[in-house]
Amino acid sequence: MELKAVVGLTPGLVVAEDVIDHRGNVIIKKNTTLDKYMIQKLNIAKITCINIKEPEDYETTYFEKIKVSKTFKQFFDIYSKNFFEYKKMMEEFLMTRVMIDPDKLFHIVDEITAPFKHSKITLLDMLSVLETAEADFLYTHSINVALICNYTSKWFRLDEEDAKALILCGFYYDIGKFMIPKEILLKQGKLTDEEFETMRSHTVIGNKMLMSLDMDQRIKDAALMHHERIDGSGYPQKLVDGQIGQFAKIIAILDSYEAMTSYRSYRAPLCPFTVIEIFEKDGYGKYDTGCYMTFLERMVEEYIGKEVELSDGTICVVVLINKQKYSRPMVRSNDGKYIDLATQKNLSIKALV
Repeated sequence: MELKAVVGLTPGLVVAEDVIDHRGNVIIKKNTTLDKYMIQKLNIAKITCINIKEPEDYETTYFEKIKVSKTFKQFFDIYSKNFFEYKKMMEEFLMTRVMIDPDKLFHIVDEITAPFKHSKITLLDMLSVLETAEADFLYTHSINVALICNYTSKWFRLDEEDAKALILCGFYYDIGKFMIPKEILLKQGKLTDEEFETMRSHTVIGNKMLMSLDMDQRIKDAALMHHERIDGSGYPQKLVDGQIGQFAKIIAILDSYEAMTSYRSYRAPLCPFTVIEIFEKDGYGKYDTGCYMTFLERMVEEYIGKEVELSDGTICVVVLINKQKYSRPMVRSNDGKYIDLATQKNLSIKALV
């Protein structure tokens, strides 16, 4: 560990300890890889020195390996270029309310994804470690969900035209949040009841913004219904299963997935099996059963053959899906022992390695 002056920091260095501002808030979490936006954040917070990891101290977790890979560096460069193109388009849309040319949005998706179609590192994992400016999180969230829509469209057996409509849902479904005051959007800590109601209004606002545009009705429905749940516990209309549009049901899942797996300054990406476990615990009966089960099964398939660390420290390889409990697959330890996590309740997957 080395104490370094903020003025001498460069992107790529890894923070050794939580960085705390003068109010006691953690502004950058331990093990975060610095980028230019983070360094800017430190300067704004008037932090003078922070502790940086020395190369021999770097951890080599699955996600940290991705962050220093050549593939991810290439991805970050391509993503950044297209991200700023998307941001300009969206800013113009918010000013003029003239619909963005769909082909320009599809071009952005193709530009970002085409070089990595046969990559060993999946798009989902690269998005998980992507770090962008906090002020841009609405743009980041939208473009990321659009990319995830593209990646998962085949999981839901969508044809080419339906897949394109789903991608546009990803770009537009959260548009109403751009109209929510930033002091509410960026507030740290619990919202008041009044602020929470204001935040929830983004679904109705977004739907109204899209209402007069010549676009697929399913995109407008996704903006309105992506927080509805099939048991009637969602908002804004407390709709139940058959009343909710199919694309809105898919977006509801992908929206939650992106929120749990995207990088945050206060935490590393959640382990995919932790995300799957959260879905299993909180999602059954709320998300469309067909979409929900398909998504979880295909998520686990992404990690068959990957090494994981169990809660007791054992390193294993994921070998078989358990369809009764997707977060607890069959794994094989380095000594050849097979462990069925569905029956070993005292064990769970702690992390990818």
